[in-house]
Amino acid sequence: MRCPECAADVPLLREFCPKCGAATDPGLRESLHRGRNQELGPGPRSSDELKRNRKTVLIGAAALLLALGVAGKFSWPGHIIHIDSHDRAGPKGPVTVEADQLYQAYRDDPDAAAKRFGDREMVVSGEFIRIVPDGWGSLDLRLKTSNPEQPLGIDVAQLALDDARKLRPGQRVTVSCQHMGSGGDVLWVQDCAIQSTAGGSAAPTPPASPSPPAPPAASEQGNSG
Repeated sequence: MRCPECAADVPLLREFCPKCGAATDPGLRESLHRGRNQELGPGPRSSDELKRNRKTVLIGAAALLLALGVAGKFSWPGHIIHIDSHDRAGPKGPVTVEADQLYQAYRDDPDAAAKRFGDREMVVSGEFIRIVPDGWGSLDLRLKTSNPEQPLGIDVAQLALDDARKLRPGQRVTVSCQHMGSGGDVLWVQDCAIQSTAGGSAAPTPPASPSPPAPPAASEQGNSG
């Protein structure tokens, strides 16, 4: 037989050509050819294949950016993203509350009340009971709550002392305060100014002194003489 590569004479029982070394069996020759291709690796890619690969990469990158944009607005289950809206929205405005409502909030759930009212400006209204010296050269007010043993304390600012002294028990008073106070046995708000007052009992009026009797008329004095 002749070698399929170099056409040299090859004995029938020989598997390889003695001249060029090519395999004489077609199946063996194809197997060796595939093995050499695998060792050498794939050949250079065509321009169409490169274009398809670039298109696939661009589509994948666009899908990734879109997924990141959606993830910024929504949170997946099990991965909750907390955003501090307090800092972004700015400081909160003052909270308006009745003295008894404030007392009941701290009585029922002190932690929840502290989160709601802590570090907030307060506008508190209630019935004035009395003035109490605070021991620091200033005055505190007491506003009525549903518990007579625990009125709400109002720390009066220095500029509001004169207004505080004019209050009468039973008057309804509204004070604007900087924030909740801390410490002590009395629930209180700090650095307050008196905003308005209404109603209440007036200060007692002293009784009028009796008038001296009028002197007798001149004609009467003459007749009596």
